[in-house]
Amino acid sequence: MTGWLFKEIERGIPERNPRETEFFRITSAGEAVVREFIQNSLDARRNQAIIDVKISFNTVQTRNINLFLDDILKGHLNACGLIDGHEYPENMKCLVAEDYGTTGLDGPTNPDAGYGNFYNFWWREGMSQKIGQRAGRWGLGKTTFHIVSKLKTFWGMTVRDDGKSLLMGKALLKAHSLNDRRYHYFGYFSGNDFMPVEDTSMLSVFKDTFGISRDDNKTGLSVAIPVPVDEITFESVVKGVIHNYYYPILAGTLRVEIKDSINGRQEELNSYNFVEKASGIQWSDTEWEGIDVRKILQFIKDSLNIPPDRLNIQESENPCITQESFEGQLQTIKKNFLMGLPLRFELPVTIRKTDRTEQEASLMVLLKRFSEFRKPFEAYIRSGILISDIRMLGNRSVAGLLIANDPPVCEFLGDCETPAHTNWNERTEGFPEKYINATRILRFIRKSLTQIISILDEPPSERQIDFLREIFSIPVSPEEREEGEEITEPPGIPPVTTTPAQFNINRIQGGFTVTLNRQSVDLSFPFEVTVKMAYDTRRGNPFAEYHENDFNVGRAPIKINCADCNVIERKGNKLKIQITGRDFELRVTEFDPKRDLVIDIK
Repeated sequence: MTGWLFKEIERGIPERNPRETEFFRITSAGEAVVREFIQNSLDARRNQAIIDVKISFNTVQTRNINLFLDDILKGHLNACGLIDGHEYPENMKCLVAEDYGTTGLDGPTNPDAGYGNFYNFWWREGMSQKIGQRAGRWGLGKTTFHIVSKLKTFWGMTVRDDGKSLLMGKALLKAHSLNDRRYHYFGYFSGNDFMPVEDTSMLSVFKDTFGISRDDNKTGLSVAIPVPVDEITFESVVKGVIHNYYYPILAGTLRVEIKDSINGRQEELNSYNFVEKASGIQWSDTEWEGIDVRKILQFIKDSLNIPPDRLNIQESENPCITQESFEGQLQTIKKNFLMGLPLRFELPVTIRKTDRTEQEASLMVLLKRFSEFRKPFEAYIRSGILISDIRMLGNRSVAGLLIANDPPVCEFLGDCETPAHTNWNERTEGFPEKYINATRILRFIRKSLTQIISILDEPPSERQIDFLREIFSIPVSPEEREEGEEITEPPGIPPVTTTPAQFNINRIQGGFTVTLNRQSVDLSFPFEVTVKMAYDTRRGNPFAEYHENDFNVGRAPIKINCADCNVIERKGNKLKIQITGRDFELRVTEFDPKRDLVIDIK
């Protein structure tokens, strides 16, 4: 019989609530689901096939999907407080993600198998069997599909090389009681004895109900997520794809189509139109705010067609990039770098395991100097996924990418990766024990971009007579002056004029105040301003890192008091106010006193 199955907690077995989902709350919901699904697709790529991913928003009526959202599931969802009014919504929004050009979930389908992609996807939590280029190591990524559903539920249908089409569903709730019985936190939509559904009529109904476009002869995976959280929108998914997977799209290994059937919108992203599409998007309040997206992406695309310069690493056990690594080409490469030409390097690395196996691999480095940039653009990419938290370049005016595609180095980096693929951590459990010299090799990889730039960007060794002559001037004595040298007066330096700031911002205990600067004369009342707030961060843009769990100015405990102004809108981390007179004062309090607050007024 097909339907939802939940297991009771046996006597003597403790209750457990899953905490793995906390690893994936560091990014927005739209970005998290995009990162996880597309990464699984890249992992399952068939040979050298181009992967096609389709993501769509659909609406279905609940009465048409009662085969999949039955009363059994409804009872358990109600026990966990996940349904408003104790009934499913009449019209249900669904998010559907499908991939093509992949192998699908292959391997044994028995819940006791203990190995294989099908088993790992549905039955393994907190551990994984992915190796080589495959990105997941923790077996946690698929919890993203639960996080982004208000019902904590999803279904997956796979078509495999063996000709089988299989359907299952999973709910990740919490330990709960129903009808005086205790139940585990999970439940499965399956056939008898937790086996996947293979009935062709049921599969046909599933595809028709959720708008699945897959034919029976096209291998891959289709995931349907009911009632996605409000943060997942057409725009957030488009931005999530562009921000996280610009490299495989530009490299021509990935194409993505996003479709909103509800509002009649559609977008396709491929290597031909990607630069134009991405540069036409507003990136304010993100890590890409303030950078020239078009220049960056065009540089990456152009660099992929440049023959690489292979660097020479003399000591594989103690690797380091030196001037000798450029093998006589240093001056030419340095000249090209200073001229702002794109560069591409092949960086060799030797991976040795404690079982005495040794493999040679290489990484790719793309580099370009942008003298007009006020901050660097840097990216660290493994197996197509962006490792988002690594920052090594300080304030250098460059764009640099470190890309790992070779299986040995991808396995090495994957084994030290954090669960949400955001960093490479040398202290990851089991990593130092698996590899010889693991810490030293990882530090070499992380610092390689910085080492290359430091060599190419260092000033020339000869004496620079005119260096900083426009800034510093030291009188030359008559005896030091060369014969025939004329004395020229330095050009007059115009006085520096400054425009006084319009606002005074003062920090107070648990908040801040804003008043008008009395020296500002060009003011006409009333006028509107927007005040943005965020807790300061060690890395990145604090406003881009803001999350509503930090605070919400529209809710308690935040208090707002103002004089000579009207509050027009208060939501999230933004206040829109109308200033009506010169005695204006805004006071906002009850922030966390242990956090540093950043304020921006426009």
